[in-house]
Amino acid sequence: MNAAKYRMSVPSRIALILGLILGLHHACLNAQAYPTKPVRVVLPTAAGSLSDSLTRLVFSKVSETLGQQFIVDNRPGAGGLIGAEAVAKAPPDGYTLMVAVNSIMVVNPFLYSKVAYDPIRDFEPVSMLVRISEVLIVNPSLGVKTLDEFVRLAKARPRQITYASGGNGHVTHLMMELFQQKAGIQLVHVPYKGPSPAMQAMISGEVDALNVGIGLARPHIASGKVLALAKTGMPAKDALPAVPALTMFYPDAEYIPWQAVFAPKGVSNEIVTKLNMEIGKALASPDIRTRMRDMDVIPVGGSPKDLDQTLRADLAVNRDLVKSIGLKLD
Repeated sequence: MNAAKYRMSVPSRIALILGLILGLHHACLNAQAYPTKPVRVVLPTAAGSLSDSLTRLVFSKVSETLGQQFIVDNRPGAGGLIGAEAVAKAPPDGYTLMVAVNSIMVVNPFLYSKVAYDPIRDFEPVSMLVRISEVLIVNPSLGVKTLDEFVRLAKARPRQITYASGGNGHVTHLMMELFQQKAGIQLVHVPYKGPSPAMQAMISGEVDALNVGIGLARPHIASGKVLALAKTGMPAKDALPAVPALTMFYPDAEYIPWQAVFAPKGVSNEIVTKLNMEIGKALASPDIRTRMRDMDVIPVGGSPKDLDQTLRADLAVNRDLVKSIGLKLD
């Protein structure tokens, strides 16, 4: 082979280098100017949900600082598959983002037989938003007042005590499955269409137990309609201070729901960095932190690398958990 044939002339080399420099300069200018038009924030859950409230709260602050609208686009359906698939196929220009609860990214790939996105291959991690405090509650008619009493009763009555969830594969289902495995008990799962109907089933006495967001459970705990046995999900210091953490009893049984921001794969590092910085500022602002405390969620933030590590670790945990349950949805 004649190597000289493939050598580039000096003028050609200079032209190539200048082209690369200009391209990088242009990319940097675009990132500095970003956003120059409204940004669509896809939320694969329904309007009015906790995720919806949190997303609007954070991005209203980001919108103020960046001077462009961040428009929340609710795309519920199929456990979040519809919204996530739309974002995975969107142009990687920074003008389509997704706020996903953890189940969309780390449960769906193992739960559903057909998933048209890969959480690692198709998305760029931008920032963690929050972790969500949960609480294990029981119906007072069950006759237990502590977690130890609940576990002892469940062991004495295997597959006789019922627990509600927000549906098959919902985080409220998986966290109770993990708890059962670690506590060595067997309960009967009763799925409902979301956490709110599951809570209503608890209050009406249809089921015995439920692990659900503290914000949803708090008024019913205060009224005495349900009893709180243990809390999970990195609870804030003032979130039900009289209720012990689940990790005090079962260190490996804590299942931490989270909500985070992702972009389509290929979005520039400059845009990801800019979004991460602005989201971090929003999460650190006193008014946002106060509102989040009222919602019983914990602002987290962190780097894209932090979110990537959490994503990969949780994928491994949920792969094994879903497999152990033997659950598969069409």
